[in-house]
Amino acid sequence: MANTISLEVVNFREELKRIEEEVFQLADASIFELIDFATLQLQIVTPVDTGEAREGWYNEKGRSITGTQVGALRNDVEHIEYLNRGSSKQAPKFFIEQTLLKIGIIST
Repeated sequence: MANTISLEVVNFREELKRIEEEVFQLADASIFELIDFATLQLQIVTPVDTGEAREGWYNEKGRSITGTQVGALRNDVEHIEYLNRGSSKQAPKFFIEQTLLKIGIIST
């Protein structure tokens, strides 16, 4: 069986603009909705060769002792950190942080 390599070029600037517009629409969304949205956006902007890194995104959601919604975005694929450092020409360095900043999950 031959291995197939899939290359999908992401227009990162257009994606960030689209994300920003959707974030304004989600301004009143719950943390759980925001975490689901962030997970989907990270899947979209993650560079693709075999698809492993893109498919590696998932989230964990729960509630704190006080009942506050909490969650985490995860990608356990070993090479995701190298992709985030700029090893792919499909996305800029720190594409994860740029995406999460746009969404408002993290701030400067």
